[in-house]
Amino acid sequence: MVAQWVKELTEEVLGGSPLEVGKKYRHPEHGVIIVTSGQYWGKHGISNFWYWTDETGNKHHGYGGNWESV
Repeated sequence: MVAQWVKELTEEVLGGSPLEVGKKYRHPEHGVIIVTSGQYWGKHGISNFWYWTDETGNKHHGYGGNWESV
């Protein structure tokens, strides 16, 4: 488990999670997406791995980025 102080220090330098489950973003390849699940922090460190669905219902997954909120 990652200690809270490590998370706080890391997020102070890198910033917090770029994505949030349930929100819409403009993905550079898939257009407007909605994040369906995922996490920024994993059990042993930063995960930043997410699942999303595009406007046509296709499912995708990958690492999150600082994408524009829609």
